[in-house]
Amino acid sequence: MAVLFTTLKNTNQETVIHFSSSAIETGTITIANLTATTQARNSDAPVVNIVKYHVTGELGSHLKIIRNSKNVISCSPENAPYAEFNAFGIPVINDNTFDIVISNHAAKDITGFLVLRKVAGWDTKVEPATYGSYDDTTRVGASTTASGSPDKA
Repeated sequence: MAVLFTTLKNTNQETVIHFSSSAIETGTITIANLTATTQARNSDAPVVNIVKYHVTGELGSHLKIIRNSKNVISCSPENAPYAEFNAFGIPVINDNTFDIVISNHAAKDITGFLVLRKVAGWDTKVEPATYGSYDDTTRVGASTTASGSPDKA
């Protein structure tokens, strides 16, 4: 088995993911796949910071959050650790171009939340300030079908 992930919120700048596990196992959050419906991936490498986390678990549980084979967060979920890095002015940017691996190191139940901030790698499809009434929210850029649109061929 692998750690179970559920995306609770996915907007242009922020993704909130719930995770849970009950065995010694790992799971990977592929940051390039965090594209919201109002975004399109661009040619930049995706950059995603961890800005908050909260974890709970049974007595004796042990969790690690790893990026680029390095421990970013290691904790005992039984103590319900929580950190809001933005409050300290220090988002977790260690290896923020690498996928996020959640690892349960004990056969105990754990569950938690990660709040991720997308820094680079996406363009928004919602551009009313640039294209006004010609904005096409299904793509990056203006409408290609509306008369007078700047992107009409």
